[in-house]
Amino acid sequence: MNKFLKLLSFLFLGLDLSSNTSLEITTIEIQDSYNTTQRFPGKVLPLNYSKLAFEVPGKISEVKIDIGDAVRRNDVLATLDPAEMQANLNQAQARFDLANQALNRFKDLKSKGFISNQELDRANSEFLIAKAQVDLYSVKLEQTFIRAPFDGYIQNRFLDSGTVISPGVPILEIIDSTIVEAHVSVPSYIIESLVEGNSYNFFLDNRILPATLKRFTKMSNQGSDNRLCIFEFETFISPGSISYLQLQQVKSATGAWVPLKSLSQGTQGLWNLYTVSKDSNNQFKVAKEIVELIHVEGDNAYIAGTISTGDMVVSGGAEKVIENEILKVN
Repeated sequence: MNKFLKLLSFLFLGLDLSSNTSLEITTIEIQDSYNTTQRFPGKVLPLNYSKLAFEVPGKISEVKIDIGDAVRRNDVLATLDPAEMQANLNQAQARFDLANQALNRFKDLKSKGFISNQELDRANSEFLIAKAQVDLYSVKLEQTFIRAPFDGYIQNRFLDSGTVISPGVPILEIIDSTIVEAHVSVPSYIIESLVEGNSYNFFLDNRILPATLKRFTKMSNQGSDNRLCIFEFETFISPGSISYLQLQQVKSATGAWVPLKSLSQGTQGLWNLYTVSKDSNNQFKVAKEIVELIHVEGDNAYIAGTISTGDMVVSGGAEKVIENEILKVN
């Protein structure tokens, strides 16, 4: 329930002006303090994001996904033409097979005393070099694929099939689909009221979303007293959005909440408020009160002045009433 409705009870009395226009009346309640809501903007960012590139040069054979596509870890996202790397691997494999056969023959000859240790060592060395070449070109062949490093969504696609690229040129950008954060700059006087591990509300697209405060960091801007607060959302939100951290504070001040429309501009920074009360003749009479405006939140105002709990305030149609006017009850 809206906090203002907890404080205000609305009475719709049949109070008529000479023009037969009904007034909306609110009964107020005096309290010792009021709540204020402060909002601090923060950008929604993925916990993990990465620009993906090939580690070897070549011609892009296929980009398998597009912007907005969901991918799983290790999915193949793009490929280079593998012909050259495959040919190099085939040659290395052939040399390895020959080196392996030669090493086995040399081992047999050595066991029979026909060759020296030096000749066997040379054959073993050639075998190891051939094996290293196979391993190298196997890795390079695998590098003709770009795989998703984690579950996520494709944020950007920079190049298409047929493009000849160098190593390190970004092809795709992926963002984490499991965890997003809000980075919020908060004044130092607010920091003391925040607790790591606690949940706080954020306002985004007319929704209230909970997020857990994970940590504080120092702002890079020297001279700023603000701290950067990192919050982790419990549900996935599209990165790049602006969300608003909502913090409530209790402030001590005697007064009452009234609808903002019940106030009219007075003098010297004060405001006018019209109240309705019964006189000795059981008639309703309008009186003007001078009040101080302490705080405004939404369509409601917290005021202080010569008002008391139970006072009936004209909250609708105040512009039509006149001070000391007698109202009729239907």
